[in-house]
Amino acid sequence: MSWDPGGATASHGKLYIYLKFLRMEQTFFSLPMAYMGAFVAVRGIPSPSVLLLIFSALFFLRIAGMTNDNLADREIDSRNPRTRTRPLVTGAITTKEAKVLIAIGLVGFFASAYLVNRWAFLLSPIVALVTMTYPYMKRFTAFANYQIATVQGLAVFSGAVASVGVDATSLTQVLGSVPWLFVIATILWAVGFDLYNHIPDADFDRKMGLHSFAVVLGNRALTFAGLNQLFSVLLDILADFMYNLGPISYASTVLHGLVMAYAFYLASKGMFGKAFYYNIYSSIILGLGIDLDILLGIPFT
Repeated sequence: MSWDPGGATASHGKLYIYLKFLRMEQTFFSLPMAYMGAFVAVRGIPSPSVLLLIFSALFFLRIAGMTNDNLADREIDSRNPRTRTRPLVTGAITTKEAKVLIAIGLVGFFASAYLVNRWAFLLSPIVALVTMTYPYMKRFTAFANYQIATVQGLAVFSGAVASVGVDATSLTQVLGSVPWLFVIATILWAVGFDLYNHIPDADFDRKMGLHSFAVVLGNRALTFAGLNQLFSVLLDILADFMYNLGPISYASTVLHGLVMAYAFYLASKGMFGKAFYYNIYSSIILGLGIDLDILLGIPFT
């Protein structure tokens, strides 16, 4: 119950504190999903510049979004025993530094979107708005769990827009090329593991007037998390079929589901930290498997 992915004691160096504050390792479970969207959308491999800009956009949006989340929740985190070692709470990172990070993150994100193609730049404010409003939404509705999960789904969406938009002549063409089944499946998957953050804090969140499905559902929240992830795997399998992907995609989807099932087992034993990180592994398996499938030219055309 004491697990916190964003905690860092003052005994660590500044670089380590920044990395923990931004949870940079989590960028690497979004990246395979973004590349999955890019590869599936064009049924091939985007140019190196597009792949680099996808990474750049995710990297900078992570900086802006995570810093904004920590800044918005600073007072709440200071009252929660689980999150009292977060850098903004301890003063290891100042409010001024946080605001500078948000500015850097947003400028870097919009610049990356502008450089990749006009459609990515046109749609980038929507992605930023969804990301930046999450910490305030949970003060009003439990559906904030779905909002933060949508940020992960938007990684798939954004990857597709980045790759297709290079040659697209209309927004309709861009949106029609997005692998929407994978977008929705990613959202459902992310709802499940996001609840691994909220279930240990359900009593605290209830006292603070914060909203999540962990608060609403109580002891049934873990089952709800599992059902979301079960439906996500079923949608992934349907997507493999609908997008005419090959055997590596199917195998990675099954393995993705098995890892999630193990994560659910860990969560049922109260090991939410381990469960959370096994979900990161599962996303890497799915994304890289599908990317490899397309890289090798296995999908039928």
